[in-house]
Parts: sequence; structure tokens; C-alpha cells
Amino acid sequence: KAERDMVKQKAGDLIQLLQNERNKCIKKLSKLQDTLKEAQDADRYRKMGELVTAYMHQIQKGDDALEAIDYYDEAQPVIRIPLDPMLSPAENAQRYFKKYNKLKNSQVAATEQIEQTTQEIVYLEGVLQQLDMAGLEDLEEIRDELAQQGYVKQRRNQGAKKKKTAKPSLPCFLSSENIPIYVGKNNTQNEYLTNRLADPSDTWLHTKDIPGSHVVIRSRQYGEATLHEAAMLAAYYSQAKTSSNVPVDYTLIRYVKKPNGAKPGFVIYERQKTLFVTPDETVIKALRPCKP
Repeated sequence: KAERDMVKQKAGDLIQLLQNERNKCIKKLSKLQDTLKEAQDADRYRKMGELVTAYMHQIQKGDDALEAIDYYDEAQPVIRIPLDPMLSPAENAQRYFKKYNKLKNSQVAATEQIEQTTQEIVYLEGVLQQLDMAGLEDLEEIRDELAQQGYVKQRRNQGAKKKKTAKPSLPCFLSSENIPIYVGKNNTQNEYLTNRLADPSDTWLHTKDIPGSHVVIRSRQYGEATLHEAAMLAAYYSQAKTSSNVPVDYTLIRYVKKPNGAKPGFVIYERQKTLFVTPDETVIKALRPCKP
């Protein structure tokens, strides 16, 4: 408890920073979604531009509207298209085409930024979850990672820190079948465990769509008990620690990949199966530690 209190005290500035960054991203995401919604109107402006062009001979400079048959609608209703009386018919048509092009471009940009911002929110929530369960050594690894990602300033002795975290110390547990199960408690540990330590035939576990730790069963063969205990570790070391029926995905390491340019700890995976577990601290505490 004393260590947890010390970690919370030392991590206070990081938690505040990450919460602020997450709130900024959530606001940004809302604005981007509004932009995307508005951009869905792009085709309406193109249609109006084309109708103004088709009826150009009926428009006089100074007209503030055009009533035209909408040939794009099967019912062919008469619609009213607003015009700028200060512009010529051709300029009014161009005004609608420019609006169309602007919205189409913003649609592409907003879609791309929505994906990036969503990934950043997932990343920030993941680091917040890791800070919630971090020890003092984990805290230093997380601070170094956030410095490398540009969220906090680099420390002067960063070079020494990088050497220190080149091979992080991973929590390791023996299942009731004496199979080693490794847990990454932060992204430095997650990346080392998944991308370097584990073999292609090892089994990888992670809570489904919930920030949490990478967990690896270091064996080709194991029983249901080991799988259940590994899933419980994945649920326990996640944001769903106090929840029940937590979905945990599992697949072989060979089906887990980190996309180019992805944030630390982010992976995509396939051929997974899902099981549901309720974290039980007494079961976790009963697992014997093993030497990594």
C-alpha cells in the first residue's frame, strides 16, 4: 500500500497530463465527426451546381433563387436553389462546385484524422490504466515512453534510461499446470514480450476492446486451467479489473502484428477466439511467481 501511495504521488503529474490530452482528443473527435456529417452533404452541392449550369439560360444576374426540376430524383420535383444576386449565373454554379470540392476534401481529411484521434484516445486510456497498476520501476518506463512520444520533456539521463529498459523485467506467473505466463504491465513491457520474447507458437491474450496488458502463455501445449488463469490475468491487469464476464481474446503470437507507425503497445491480430472470465484476486494471488 505504501508503494501504491508513492506511485500515485509520483504519477500525479502524468495522470493529469494524460487526462487533459484525452479530453482534448475527445473534443477534437466530436468536431471531426461534425465535419464528416456536414461533408455528407457534398453531393447535394454538386447537384445544385449542375442544375444551375443546366438552367443557366433562365437565370438573370440579380436573381436570388432558381426554381428547377430535379432530374436526379425519380419523382422529378421542382426544387428551389438559392443564388447570390451579386454573382453571374456561371459564378453561382462555380460557387456550388467549389463548396462540393471543399466538402469532399474535408471528408477525406476528417476520416483520416478520426482514425488517428481514435487511436490516440485508445493509447492514452491504455497508459492511464497502466499507471493505475504501476510499480515504481514501471512508472519510470512509462515516463520514458511518454518522453519518446513527445508528451513530456526528455530527461538529461535519457540515454542511460534507454539502456536500462532495453530488456524490461516482466511479471511471470506459474499456472496450476506449471506453465509460465508472462504479463506486460506497460507498453515497454508489452512490446518486448509480444515482439521479442514470445515464440510464434506461444499464445497471446488481451481483453477485447478494453485497455489492458499483453499476456503470453510460454508453451505450445497447456490445459484449460492454464488458459483460464492466463485469461484471468489479462482481465485483472486491465481496465475491467473490477468487472464480471470480461471478454478476453486469445490467438497465437504469429497472428499478432504491430502496424507500421502505430503507437507503442498497439497491435492488430486475427484468428482469435474469445472467452469470458471474472477477475478473482484470490486466484491471482495464489499463482506462484516464476523467474523470467
